[in-house]
Amino acid sequence: MTKFTPPTEFPHECLTVYGETITLFAVDSNNRYAGLCHNEDGPTLADIYKPEILLDLPEVTSTWENIYQKTVIVAEYDSRSDADKVSGPDRIGVLRRDTIDGVTTCTLEEV
Repeated sequence: MTKFTPPTEFPHECLTVYGETITLFAVDSNNRYAGLCHNEDGPTLADIYKPEILLDLPEVTSTWENIYQKTVIVAEYDSRSDADKVSGPDRIGVLRRDTIDGVTTCTLEEV
């Protein structure tokens, strides 16, 4: 997990140590943050959060690669639109690689 960097602008998205997504709206003179928690049930009531339980959102790095049925072309693109621009008519999909905190996951798009 990543540490919490106090925001300089609001609203600001971050996480709690419990894995909840929080939207912070303001900070008070005691360094507590007013925010709205988002969970699987949707937004909950606003609450006050101490910085000790807050974490920065992890940095996500994504790349896209065109997939062809009979040809292996190793070329990664910084955006899906860049991959789409150079794709050929025999493309069968696009592989998206997301790296978050050193862990990479792959998603096959447009099959």
